[in-house]
Order: sequence, then structure tokens, then C-alpha cells
Amino acid sequence: MGDFPLDLLWELFGNSILAALLAGLVVPIVGAYLLARGTGFYGVTLPQLAAAGIAFGFAILAWWQENMTWLVDAIEHGDEAHLALPYHILWASVFCLGGLILMARTSKSGKGEAGHVAATFAIASALTILFAHMSPMGEVFVHGLLRGEILAIDGHELEILVIALGAVAVLLALFRRSLTLVSFDPELAKVQGMRLGSWEYFHLVIVGGTVSVCVMTIGPTVLFGLLVLPPLAARSLAGSMTGYFLLSSLAGLISSAGGIWVSFEYDLPLGPCLVLVAALLLPVAAIAKRAKRKLA
Repeated sequence: MGDFPLDLLWELFGNSILAALLAGLVVPIVGAYLLARGTGFYGVTLPQLAAAGIAFGFAILAWWQENMTWLVDAIEHGDEAHLALPYHILWASVFCLGGLILMARTSKSGKGEAGHVAATFAIASALTILFAHMSPMGEVFVHGLLRGEILAIDGHELEILVIALGAVAVLLALFRRSLTLVSFDPELAKVQGMRLGSWEYFHLVIVGGTVSVCVMTIGPTVLFGLLVLPPLAARSLAGSMTGYFLLSSLAGLISSAGGIWVSFEYDLPLGPCLVLVAALLLPVAAIAKRAKRKLA
């Protein structure tokens, strides 16, 4: 990180560094479940849906001002971050969960799932641009999110991220066996008396909540990478489901730490650096897998 004083670096960007490391630790586990269920494309589409929701929130500020003046003032001027942040997360959740439920229904029908997910991504991308264009402030904000500029995370945003991802980590740990069984062998889960529909929606809430909060704090670019790349790298090396989840989390943590170092060392945007470091783990994992086969 060059000659930049570490104490000043931490003072200025400590919240963003912690947010990236925390996301790297937890988000890949959520992505691992998506890949295990054969819904890896969701990892690309859901963050875009959440971004569209955030842009929509900015687009309707004029209407909101007539009905909720006290809240829109906080959003526009940043006087009450504890009110503005939930507003944006609300719309991110509405779009994310709505799209997630629709894609889940398509998945159950078994007809053209990949095509429907790709179409959803295309529509969400277009809506993000159009909604953001309706609000100058929203256009600047969403553009920063899409570029992966996450070095301005404040203490309140970090608190929300810690609470949300902490809750996700606890839920995934408590219900790991049930979620894994429902994901890999729904027929056996049904024989054992598990209510597949309830577990399905429970999983959707976990995924939707993770995506909604993370898009608003770390941005869709970082979320794209952490949901998909670390689990892909871990899948080729893991010998069990527990190992798969642990390796996914480790790969995400390495991606975040490496991306932080590259970003500050070469003065580059943190988000893209993190994603590229995560991408480098894919060939490393492939080489390690080949070496493991030769030794076996």
C-alpha cells in the first residue's frame, strides 16, 4: 500500500475494509447454496434486481415527498441515515424478493429456467438505467454502486451489514442440514416429512435479505463476484458439503483481502479488484485439483 500511513488508511477506510472482509466471509456460503441447487444464475440476476429497486426508490422521490416529507428530506440531505438506508433497502428487497419468487416458480415448472433468468437480468438492467435516469441524484448514486466504489461506507451502513450477515450466518449454521437436504435430495426430504414449500420460501428470504442489504452497502459488482466465483473455485476441491461451505467462505475471504490490497496498492476501485482476485482463484483451484488427482 505504498507509503500511505496504515493508521490513516484505517481511519479513512476502516469501515469499507471490514465490510468487504465480512461479505467475503459470509456471502460465498449463500452463493454455495445457490450453486448446489442449480440456480447459480440467480447470483448474477438478483443483485441487478436489487439495484433496479434502489434506482426505483430514487425515481419516486417526487411522489414520496408529497406523502412522506419527513423521510424524503432525510434521504435527500443525509441528515438521518438511519431513515434513508432502510428506505433504499426496502425497495431493493421488494424487487429482489419479487423477482426471486417469480424465478423460483419458473424453476418449479422446469420450462426454460435459464432463459427466464437471463431475460430477468436483461429487464432489470434496463430498468436500473431508466429509473436512475429519472433522478439526477439517483443516477450518480447508482452509477457509483455499479462501478463497485465501496470506500465510502459509514458506520451505520457497516452496522446494518454486520447485523444482516450475522443473522444469515447463524440461520445457515442452525439449519444447514435441512437446507442441504432440501437442496440436494428433495424427494428424501419429502419422505422424512419436511415441508418443501416452507423450506423453499425460508431459503428465498435468506437469499433475498442478503442480496438486498449487500447491494445497498457493498454494491452489485462485489456481490456478483462473491456469490458466484468463490463457490465455483471451492466446488472443484471440496470432498464434502461441510468442506464445500468452508472452502467457499475461505475463498471469499482471500478474494476480499487480496482485492483490498490490490485496490490500495495500485489506487484502483475496490469492487472490480475484489472480483478479479476471486476470478484468479478459479485457475488456481483447477491446478490444485489436477495435482490432487495425480497424487491420489
